[in-house]
Amino acid sequence: MRTSRLLRYALSGLLVASGLSAVTANAGSVRPGDDAVVIAVIDSGISPYHWDFLASKMPQAKTATRKDDLPLTKAPHTWLRGFPSPKSFATYDSLDLHLDARNPKADQKKLFDRDEDAWTDIERSTKTDPSLYWIPGTKVIGAMTFGSSAPPVYGAGVGEHGQGTASVSVGNIYGACPECLLVFIQASAAPDYEAAIEWAEKQPWIDAISNSYGMSTGVVVRDRVYAGSNTNLQRQATQRGQTIFFSAGNGVANDFVTPNGTLMSSQEGPDWIVTVGATDPANVDYSGAGKPADIAGIGSMYPSAYGGATVTGKGDFSGTSNATPTIAGTYGRALWLARQALSGPSRIQKGGVVATGGRYRCGAARKSCELADGRLTRAELQKRLFEGATPTPGGYAGRRKVPGSVLGLVPVPAPVGGAPVPFVTTPPVADERYLSEGYGTYRARLDGDKKWLAEFNGRFWDVLRGAKAAPKRPAGDKPWFIVDSWCRQHIWGAWEGGAYQDPGKTPVPTPDPATPSRNAYYAGCQGLTKPPTAP
Repeated sequence: MRTSRLLRYALSGLLVASGLSAVTANAGSVRPGDDAVVIAVIDSGISPYHWDFLASKMPQAKTATRKDDLPLTKAPHTWLRGFPSPKSFATYDSLDLHLDARNPKADQKKLFDRDEDAWTDIERSTKTDPSLYWIPGTKVIGAMTFGSSAPPVYGAGVGEHGQGTASVSVGNIYGACPECLLVFIQASAAPDYEAAIEWAEKQPWIDAISNSYGMSTGVVVRDRVYAGSNTNLQRQATQRGQTIFFSAGNGVANDFVTPNGTLMSSQEGPDWIVTVGATDPANVDYSGAGKPADIAGIGSMYPSAYGGATVTGKGDFSGTSNATPTIAGTYGRALWLARQALSGPSRIQKGGVVATGGRYRCGAARKSCELADGRLTRAELQKRLFEGATPTPGGYAGRRKVPGSVLGLVPVPAPVGGAPVPFVTTPPVADERYLSEGYGTYRARLDGDKKWLAEFNGRFWDVLRGAKAAPKRPAGDKPWFIVDSWCRQHIWGAWEGGAYQDPGKTPVPTPDPATPSRNAYYAGCQGLTKPPTAP
């Protein structure tokens, strides 16, 4: 018997025992996994022993019914809609590990040492011969290693950068989408990164890709001048329905002081890529981070599994490396809820459509919400993600000015471990905020689950399903993002999905004394061209 729409709305805001909201309306009408959302994270390594990644700790496993539990002890091709045939892999096998779901103080390093033989037998992937492993009992339905990197776990993996990015995106305890599944792809050099993401972009069963890295021409200086990506493949994947998230970067010296640009990077510059900046917990913009950005997440002191020695261990994660996967997870969770809300097996990625089902009765606040016609597009979901983000209060008005500092700059060291990330304290410039955080910031799980759900439901999910009106946006949004879209297309090629279409539909806004940053952006972009592939 199908759950009523009214009950479904109630369930969407319910706090279950773990403090998470769960929607399982279609559990009895579809096969397990027909509504699943998969996020691929490309990074250095993880430790799947952490409870952030255990199947038994997922929100679906904590509900009263087993009908919504995912069959995560079985090979994914047997139950996940759209997963490719085993014949498409050079190696396709399970990675059977000794997991501990009972003792919250179990040491991850000891568990890894027990499984060392299993890890050393992993086959590496190449562009033409990918090898994929799934880890039974976890949400890791794909673990891959491209190039000569260490296996997907280095030691216990607790201090690996990928442990942080994977944790805050899909982690059960710390992730922005604890209901989502994970494909973790390890890479360590430019050719390996490109091979990894190109493989992922060709997979219609992967809904989003989170990338917390970026190539540059310099070794120490992160200038983000790079043209080695297959931008046509990126665009095709986006048009199909996949969303690609890239970190905007933390500045040319990774210290949030000197900004790095994103426009001249084939990873962050194209209009079809979602470029993610970072703000600090006090809602003060990081002026030295990558610019321009589409949206932002929290970039300092964020709770994660990074550095935690035990299976429930906690550490702080920072930078755009943290902001990007939290935004990818926020997007993924809304997609998961949408697929739950639409009737039947709603998992799809074709022609821009990412969820489909019977006609949906929207809430009274937005009776023609994006789900009303029974089909949700990637563009519609991205728009709700963007417009639900919260601009920092008063633009830059909250930034602290340090007396006696030269040009308002505070000399600070680069962040180490869990140290607070420093920021620039220059005076505010009218519309400068857009460069650093785009539409605004999601705080996600920084302030605890109650505030996380209030933010997520109130500004994103409830708007998507029509229960609340869309948040009012600042008047400067539209003209800024038309210029931004125009500039990106000017450099990387036209795209029908951007804020800028053509002069007849969306003329580029004329200069305005009240918008000095936008004026400078438009004037400077006219002289830019796509950089050469090789430095």
